Amino acid sequence: MKMTQQKEKDHSASRQYASSFNGSPNAFLSTVLLGVFAINQILITMVSGTMGIKSGMEGMTHIFRVQSANAMEIMMPILNEDGVTTHLQMMPTITELSGDPKSGDAVADGMAVMLAKGTPFYAPEGVSFDDPLGSLSAWGALEQSMSVPQELSERYKYLTNIFPCNFCCGSANQVTVAGHCGCAHAGAARGFLTYMLATYGDTYTNDQLVGEAYRWQALWYPAGVVEDYLLGTGRGDALHHNTHGGAGQDGMHGMTAL
Repeated sequence: MKMTQQKEKDHSASRQYASSFNGSPNAFLSTVLLGVFAINQILITMVSGTMGIKSGMEGMTHIFRVQSANAMEIMMPILNEDGVTTHLQMMPTITELSGDPKSGDAVADGMAVMLAKGTPFYAPEGVSFDDPLGSLSAWGALEQSMSVPQELSERYKYLTNIFPCNFCCGSANQVTVAGHCGCAHAGAARGFLTYMLATYGDTYTNDQLVGEAYRWQALWYPAGVVEDYLLGTGRGDALHHNTHGGAGQDGMHGMTAL
């Protein structure tokens, strides 16, 4: 008799628990999965803590940050509406690199995504990702030896006025753009844009040209671009982030390293 009463109580409790989900098995399943996910994150945190790795529940705060790059994107600073600070954003490129290998070595992963190698198909003679200084000189020379087609002159002006020259020039909250900078890196950016517009016309979008131009900037400031990539993907704690020209609010593009 007691066993029968206990069974009835158990069945009643089950019906009450199920009714809290309005009879929806999907709602019940979702709640179970969320519970399993939370437990899993706690366990990951415990294991990671013993290895000195930040992940688990802390890693959940990174979900809403800029995500890791794919094979044809690059992390770079983009002008804010105020025209003097920047935020970090993924931009499409022309050159294809491997995506973030997620090897566990954050710095090595950043280098793999941000630093190109070899000679891109569009490169003129004397230009290669494997020769940073030679390419800096070659791109700069093209600014003088080539001209942008008249019908693309406004587009060229627009591109040079949004492309940041953000490492050797400007300040943390006063970005310098290639169109108003006299350094060699800005000249190389202008040479690159001149060459691409003169050679390929409207083949590539503005975003692609800006992103690809930053591929070359990465060669000349590898540490800075890797720092920005790690900051933008929620791994700013892996490498100290140095303030550099045009880096945005407080030199961190308005972001906070965890």
